[in-house]
Amino acid sequence: MVVGNGRKYLSALLTGPVSREESARLIEEVNRHLPHYRQVRRFHVAAEPFSIENGLLAANGKQRRAAIEAHFLEEIEALYQSD
Repeated sequence: MVVGNGRKYLSALLTGPVSREESARLIEEVNRHLPHYRQVRRFHVAAEPFSIENGLLAANGKQRRAAIEAHFLEEIEALYQSD
């Protein structure tokens, strides 16, 4: 999920069994094709996937943004701390 509404740049929350190195490589590859204002600058990898059971997905499979932002508040704030 991409976060950063109202912030200077975009960050991403990645979930599941993925390494930071592989994530960085893939984000860099995607960023090459995007204008600077749409590029992801920082990211956080969480082992826990979004699911209906943990309240981060609605019954129809859509992301519950407010719940995700509340659940990962500390991680999101950390992505923007070193500005």
